[in-house]
Amino acid sequence: MQLTRENRVSPEFAKSVVKTCLGVKEADKVTINTWQHTLDLADALAIECRREGAFTETTLITDEVFYDSLLNRPLESLRTTDPFGLASLDVATARIIIDGPENPERMKTVPTERWDAIFKAGKPLTDKYIQKKTPSIDIQLGLITPQRAETYGFNYNDWKATVDAALEVEYEEMSRLGKKIRSLLEKAREVDISAGPKTRLTLGLEDRPVRLYDGVIDEEDLAKGLSFASLPAGSVSLAPNETSANGTFVSDIPQPQYGKLIHDISWSFKDGRLTEFNGGRNVEAIKATWEKATGDKEKIASFTLGINPKAKTGFLDNSIVLGTATIGIGENRVLGGRNNSSWGFGITTTKPTVKLDGKVILKDGKFTV
Repeated sequence: MQLTRENRVSPEFAKSVVKTCLGVKEADKVTINTWQHTLDLADALAIECRREGAFTETTLITDEVFYDSLLNRPLESLRTTDPFGLASLDVATARIIIDGPENPERMKTVPTERWDAIFKAGKPLTDKYIQKKTPSIDIQLGLITPQRAETYGFNYNDWKATVDAALEVEYEEMSRLGKKIRSLLEKAREVDISAGPKTRLTLGLEDRPVRLYDGVIDEEDLAKGLSFASLPAGSVSLAPNETSANGTFVSDIPQPQYGKLIHDISWSFKDGRLTEFNGGRNVEAIKATWEKATGDKEKIASFTLGINPKAKTGFLDNSIVLGTATIGIGENRVLGGRNNSSWGFGITTTKPTVKLDGKVILKDGKFTV
């Protein structure tokens, strides 16, 4: 899957997304959500969908509309679920979501209560998606912009090269590793995670689907209730028993969020519930939105192992990087869990040791299986 420079899409990339990753067929009804800087990508995808005989509807949002709404729309209106979004979920048989905005700098100026409002407005959309299980693919290429690189202090050229490499990974080889890890997780009943001097966390597993995110939604995935994929891809995820987490997990890599890099997030658990939410620089930005969230926001939600050997840590999605471990709290019904919340978030450690029922499968960030 190769994207040309400046986010202009090759026909081969668009065809791969539409036919291989999403499996669009004749008479499918595909919604495409895009931003002003990703119209070329949206157009290429729509063209390929229509060549398959599908119908498409492209929804455009611009940075200007996004930020003006966040900052100036009446708060009660901001809390109201988008009726067009709900209606599209009733019609769509497949969805393509291209991430944005182009420039995250203004996120720093958005008050917490306004983030909370749009999270709560989005929850009925999540509920309906979980109910309908519409095959959906999230394309993160819209996030790779010079403006975002400047905001977070990334080297844009290095970042783009890393994402291009992660897209061009040998998918069959990555999928083989993913299936091996999935099989081990399906048989395990306890996970032990350790990293550095502070991360010591145990999780209990039960008979739930283990998701292999290899960028393709195939018939096997759909039969197991897996209807979501993202690009770049490369992880194995599950929802642990929500009462099982005990110990502490510390992220050793900054997490980009709301236009800020959030350092050293630390979560401590007792019987699955979050008992301490700490961190370093900018941690209040994320903690404040968590505090305002509703539902099962304090419960363990997910456990993920990265399997993409071409991805690198230090940018936006650390969870797909080979050998990383990520945990999440909050909403997890997409993974087959029981948490129902207006909020969800994950944090990553880069060189963990992971044991399944006492057997080491990952040693200091390197798989041993």
